[in-house]
Amino acid sequence: MNAAVEESGGVGVVTIEGALQQGAGQLSTAGITQPRMEAEWLLADHLGCGRLELYRRADEPLPDDLRQRFVDALRRRMCGEPMQYVRGREEFYGVELAVSPAVLIPRPETELLAEQAMLALRALGQRRAVRFADIGTGSGCVAIAVASHVPESDGVAVDCSAKALAVARQNIERHALAARITLHLGDLCAPLQARGEAPFDVMVANLPYVPTPAIAALSTEVRDHEPRLALDGGIDGLTVIGRLLRSAPPHLAAHGRLLIEIGAGQSGEVVSLARASGWSVRAIVPDLAGIDRVVVLSVGTSPLRMSSAELKKKENVWAMNVRAMGVVRGS
Repeated sequence: MNAAVEESGGVGVVTIEGALQQGAGQLSTAGITQPRMEAEWLLADHLGCGRLELYRRADEPLPDDLRQRFVDALRRRMCGEPMQYVRGREEFYGVELAVSPAVLIPRPETELLAEQAMLALRALGQRRAVRFADIGTGSGCVAIAVASHVPESDGVAVDCSAKALAVARQNIERHALAARITLHLGDLCAPLQARGEAPFDVMVANLPYVPTPAIAALSTEVRDHEPRLALDGGIDGLTVIGRLLRSAPPHLAAHGRLLIEIGAGQSGEVVSLARASGWSVRAIVPDLAGIDRVVVLSVGTSPLRMSSAELKKKENVWAMNVRAMGVVRGS
C-alpha cells in the first residue's frame, strides 16, 4: 500500500481526495469491483458525512488519526471481509441495522419473508393484538421489520448464538422495540417450550439451508467471513428446517402460519418434509428472480391439499395475489 496511505504519521499532507484515490487504487488492485464507491463509503463513515460531502471537502487535509482508521478499514476490505462487516451496518427493509461477524448479513431475498409475515399478521390483527416468533433471528432483521410495520404485534426472537442475540438486542433497542420483542437464547423451539410461551399467530424462520458440500463453493466473502452456524444446513441443506417442522406444531395457533425461507431448488423437498410432519402447504412464494423462496404452512388438513405439480401451477397466481394485497415497502 502507498506509504502516504499506509503510515498515519507519514510526511506530507494527504487530502480527502488524495486518500480516496489511493484507497480506490488499492481496492481495485485487490479485485474489488466498485473500488471508488467503496472507498467513498469507508471514508465518509470515518468522517461522519455522506458520500457527496466528500466532493465538497475534497481539498481538505485528512487528519492523521482518521487516515489511519481509513487505512485499517481498507486493509480489512482488501482481505475479503464483507463491506457490511467493515462498516458495521446494513440496511434491511428500509431500516439500518448493526451487523458483525456474529450474524449473517441480511439479504434482500429475506425481505420477502418479512413481507409475508406482515401480510399474515395484518390479516389476523385488524381487531386484536397478534403475536409472532422469529426462529433463528440473527441480527433481528425480520423481527424488527415485522414489529415496525405491524404495530399491533408483539414478538419473540430466538437464536442459539449468544453473540448473535447480543447484536439483535442492540438493534432492537436502537429502534425502540425492546418492549415488544423478547429475546430467547436456545435451539429452535426449545426456549418457547421451556418458558411456556403461548401459541403464536405467525412463526417465521430463516434457518441455515446451504448443503454442507456446497459451502466450499460459496464466495470467499461468505465462506470465510460469515458464520458457518448460520449457513450450514447439513448434508442436504434441510437438517435444521426438518427439525423445525417436527418441533413447531405445538407452538402455532390453530389459525396460524409457519413461514420458512428456503434456497433455490428446495421447495419440492421442503413440501415433502412438511407434509410428512403433518403440515398443510398454503403457498410457495417466489422472489423477484422467480426462485421459490418462502414456504407458507399451516397445521392440519387444508383445502390446499394437492400434488407438487398442482401446487407449482398455483404459485404464480398466489404470488400475484399476495403482491396485490401485500405490504408496500416503507408503508
